[in-house]
Amino acid sequence: MTEQHTDSNAAFMAAETHRPDDVPAGTPLTSLAQKQSEAGLRLLTQHDRDQGAAVSDALTKIALGEAIRQTVRHQRGSTVAEALRLGATWDQVAAALDTTELAAADDLRVWAEGQHNLYHQHLAENSDILVGLDDDGYNEVMRWFAFAVGRAVIDARDTYTEQEPLLRAAVAAVPMIDTVGELRALLDQLPDEMPLSLDDHHRALPGEENQVHTIHPRLVATVSGLATEAESKQSGLMLTQVYVPFPAEDEEQAAVATRDDLPAYGELPRAAYHLERGELRPGLKDIAEVLEELAHLVGEVAADYTEHDEDGSQLRVEAKRITHAAERVGKLADTVEEVAE
Repeated sequence: MTEQHTDSNAAFMAAETHRPDDVPAGTPLTSLAQKQSEAGLRLLTQHDRDQGAAVSDALTKIALGEAIRQTVRHQRGSTVAEALRLGATWDQVAAALDTTELAAADDLRVWAEGQHNLYHQHLAENSDILVGLDDDGYNEVMRWFAFAVGRAVIDARDTYTEQEPLLRAAVAAVPMIDTVGELRALLDQLPDEMPLSLDDHHRALPGEENQVHTIHPRLVATVSGLATEAESKQSGLMLTQVYVPFPAEDEEQAAVATRDDLPAYGELPRAAYHLERGELRPGLKDIAEVLEELAHLVGEVAADYTEHDEDGSQLRVEAKRITHAAERVGKLADTVEEVAE
């Protein structure tokens, strides 16, 4: 240790430290630990001390504990990178951090991105000293990250393959979910890492007047590691809002909820459902209803909020044109002939 470092360390040891930012940048961890240990020892052994001095030692111990935690956290990324560079495996790194491999890898990714941005910031500022990760160092870390993600995908795929019959049975046993408790009971039977998605559209029986909504859970195939060597499919949970007949027996409602051919409840997605199947008449009728709703929004809702009367008049004119288009499409729906398959 140079004389300058010795003097700086002596000044730090003598100074009051009641906040983490009282610690000068670059102070060695050994000095932090030593000063905290000395404060803790005085608290344990010197019971007849002045109360103010005791309080000062207690605050010093707290502040230095936090400073040590922040320093170790700041250095963790570089330490993990060094361990991997020296040949440590991801399972060893995860065990050392008492976490999962995927969590450890993501933590390293966040650190690497921050260091990479820092490097390019210094580069853009033409700094004399470049701090952070250059492109080669960043790419090296990201290769380690990709390897860890690939391992996690393979492990998850194997786990889901073994568990899939149980997962399907658990989901099939709950065709309808109407309360938070029912959803919680189902989720308790599924892996925490299972992907979760929501259906884009509500589903409903066409032409059924009296309906109530429920939630239908189902297993769907999801893709992980898209366009990579680790790309694989695994089971995910999708929740769909379905309108089922009411009043009706539970079995009848469940039979509707579990149908996979139900069109969407809204006119626009339902129109797409019919038209994509060549069902022109119902699809065009839904389009006519969508146009009617658009005419209402343009001619009544939007027009009422215009600042100038002429703007509102123009919107009402456009609304009439949309209404006429809706009428023409509705009439066409009754006469159009569908192409025979």
